[in-house]
Amino acid sequence: MKKGNIKVLYIAGRGRSGSTILDNLLGQVDGFFSAGEIRLGGRRLAEDSYCGCGGRLTECDVWRGVLKKAFGNANRAAAGEMLHLVDMGARPHQIPQMLMSNNESLKNSRMGKCVEVIEKLYGAIADATGCEVIVDSSKYPPYAYLLGRVPMIDLYVVHLIRDSRAVAYSWIRQKQKNITQSNDPLYRRSVNPVQSSIKWSLVNLSAELLLGRRRYMRIRYEDIMVNPWKTMRRILDLVGKTPPAYEPLPGNRINLVTTHTISGNPKRFQTGTVELRLDDEFKSKMRPSSSRLVTALTWPLLYRYGYIGGKSRSAGGNET
Repeated sequence: MKKGNIKVLYIAGRGRSGSTILDNLLGQVDGFFSAGEIRLGGRRLAEDSYCGCGGRLTECDVWRGVLKKAFGNANRAAAGEMLHLVDMGARPHQIPQMLMSNNESLKNSRMGKCVEVIEKLYGAIADATGCEVIVDSSKYPPYAYLLGRVPMIDLYVVHLIRDSRAVAYSWIRQKQKNITQSNDPLYRRSVNPVQSSIKWSLVNLSAELLLGRRRYMRIRYEDIMVNPWKTMRRILDLVGKTPPAYEPLPGNRINLVTTHTISGNPKRFQTGTVELRLDDEFKSKMRPSSSRLVTALTWPLLYRYGYIGGKSRSAGGNET
């Protein structure tokens, strides 16, 4: 494949910032394939988790076709092992190597196998689905930087931000594990306000430092929920696609069709008419002491992104 012939729209940011919702919205655009968190594909295949269409990944016609084209078969164990390389391909300690290596030396390094898997996988997604743009909501900034170093990938970045206090509060809430009626939580991690604040700051700073010089746009979760159509137009303009003639339903609702996301939170299974609501429950239910602590620890970026101190700065510099 020729250099730059696969467009990848990467959603970067901290978990619980609304990436699944944005991924779902973009998946409704003609020519876009909503893939979910591709970086975690190896884990999900090993678990035989659910595709966004509601079936098991190994039974989904779309992903079976992708895996067969990429790896020669749709065997869960074999494909999961190969896709696991993608998950392991951008650890923090590898960032200096990525920054100092050119594309050719990167291929010849220990990460070379990961680059090879990326080329096979994303190429197979483009070929099997016929899409113009692959939407990857893996969020992890170093992985996006690695994608940008793969010659065949034409990378566009949406840096998604959400109020640090809302993110901290979200990490202590339980969510459904999958599309069944099980009461098991999606994940239950002990993330205290200090840990959440540090991770929120590091992820957002690394997104700006590693990705801000690319075709880059910074948007806020809160702006998506208030005016999704305006946000979508900005994103489509970034990737050079003419926005479709949206006809918003009353009450900030949207019709969602089935997507084939490989990983993400349970909202990826939503279809039909869905009302987009701003989740600001943290304002009334988060302990005041925790809210004050998170604010104190993250205030420089809260100010930069317009959450405190007046005027919104969600657009920021280096938008494109």
